[in-house]
Amino acid sequence: MTQTLLVNKSDFSDVSVITQDADPLADGFIRCQVGPWALTANNVTYMVTGDRIGYWNYFRPDAYGIDIESHGRMPVWGFAEVIESECEGVSAGQKIYGFFPIVDKFDIQPVSVSPMGFQDGNDHRTKLHSIYNRYIFTDADPSFAKHEDLQPILRPLFTTSFLIDDFLAEKDYFGAEQVLILSASSKTALGTAFCAKQRGVIKVAGLTSEGNKDFTEGTSFYDNVGTYDIITDLNPDIKTVVVDMSGNGKVLSTVSDHFKENLKYVCKVGLSHWEAAAKSAPKPSAPTEFFFAPDQAKTRIAEWGGAGFAEKLGERWMPFLESASDWLTVEKSTDMAMMLKTYQDVLSGDASPKKGFLFSL
Repeated sequence: MTQTLLVNKSDFSDVSVITQDADPLADGFIRCQVGPWALTANNVTYMVTGDRIGYWNYFRPDAYGIDIESHGRMPVWGFAEVIESECEGVSAGQKIYGFFPIVDKFDIQPVSVSPMGFQDGNDHRTKLHSIYNRYIFTDADPSFAKHEDLQPILRPLFTTSFLIDDFLAEKDYFGAEQVLILSASSKTALGTAFCAKQRGVIKVAGLTSEGNKDFTEGTSFYDNVGTYDIITDLNPDIKTVVVDMSGNGKVLSTVSDHFKENLKYVCKVGLSHWEAAAKSAPKPSAPTEFFFAPDQAKTRIAEWGGAGFAEKLGERWMPFLESASDWLTVEKSTDMAMMLKTYQDVLSGDASPKKGFLFSL
């Protein structure tokens, strides 16, 4: 038997766990025992943008006899162990890291197998962005041995953080004097602030809720942290570029009205306030674009090469990973009820930024 989490695409709070008999493993495929995997606000963004960007298409539910128009399977990042293999070059017992649905067992068709890993060659995935189809053998990358529990929680988010910082620096911050990050306590926001602070060429400010302010300040990644109710107290004369992790149109509109012509650019990244994002609000007066990390990664890999990209990323990633053990507590569970409760907490924005959550079904 296999079981997977199914999400109602018109009401993300409506989820169910469905089971079915496992088919015999097909030739050329591997079967993996999935977990642990991380549950973060980033997974909510995958759902909110699922149709626009295509995240719903990576793990279609039609194999379970479910209508793909009404329901989907939320993607997560995590580990898995190969428990059965009908694919040359991949053996039972190998551990991999990559993109998965919330499921206990998962079949992959490895192609382009190398000592480092492979791509999933399933027909419906080959047309999608390759960065989400890549699986890494963990024993081939020494960095996975460090703070293993933090890896699935922070690694994919920090890669996005690194690429946001790289993009803004490449554009000379659009002439801004400060980066203002909305939803500053989110893990992708913290990574972005860390990278910008490491450069030391621009002021890094953040806005968060009152309840998360002390935690966010305690990371020391920001020059200053404020709450959403003090936006109009900020100095409007500072040329500012906004990195919007929240997607809250009302907050962004207030920021835009406050900074006026000194708001130089809005980099829209996340939708941690996804319900507010669905409500209409005036568009910012500054140029505004949604940041798609895989495109920036593709550009840099073409320029730096794969090894060069990994080296530059690692220079920022490893110090950030080391710091996280001081400000992030990891909770691990195999309890279905706990997983479903945490899912609802993450969906509603009630999950503590001080915690990271790992699960296995």
